Amino acid sequence: MSRWFENPDVDVANAEWAPWVRYTRVPPPEEWRDTGSVAAYTPEERVLSSAVHEAGHAVLYMAAGYQVNSITLDPAGDLRRYARAVVDYVPAEGPWLGFVLKDAAGERAEVRWLRETGLWTPGRAWAAERHAWHDRRHVDEIMRSCHGRELTFHGDHGDWGDYAWVMDRTDEALGRVWGQVMALAHFVAARRQVTGEEAARLTGL
Repeated sequence: MSRWFENPDVDVANAEWAPWVRYTRVPPPEEWRDTGSVAAYTPEERVLSSAVHEAGHAVLYMAAGYQVNSITLDPAGDLRRYARAVVDYVPAEGPWLGFVLKDAAGERAEVRWLRETGLWTPGRAWAAERHAWHDRRHVDEIMRSCHGRELTFHGDHGDWGDYAWVMDRTDEALGRVWGQVMALAHFVAARRQVTGEEAARLTGL
């Protein structure tokens, strides 16, 4: 069993937002500030962290046999505060697990990138999880739609309905395509907007 830390700032009355940011694998910072201040990236690091996050999503989606239309960093006119970047997916149908792994891939790719580059700090890892609340909500929607159960945060690595199990499977899936994730991330960071055709050609997917 893994331990989840509960974030004390969460408004439990906000049913849309609260469940997906209430628990993190990394303990929350002692002083509450916005996630950008906690992560304390340079401008270049912030861009690449966003690119890695979205490349994780896109590569696992393409690896499952689906297509993306585009990947955009810092989309102009997008007022959603969580939207540091956006992948525009071509709608598809298929096995539920592929979509779950795609949704969880952003935060897991970002955390792996932090560790491999020596940029990992508790604050940055915590921020990566907090930024992924919308992705985690998508995972719950898939669980409910396909299996009639809610996503849990019990830290149970043996339960396919628990986010700890999802994270493990996502890490395994990313390990098989990690070189492609990083190649696409650097390409996206340099270009800021990439078409689906460019992403597919670069990754060979």
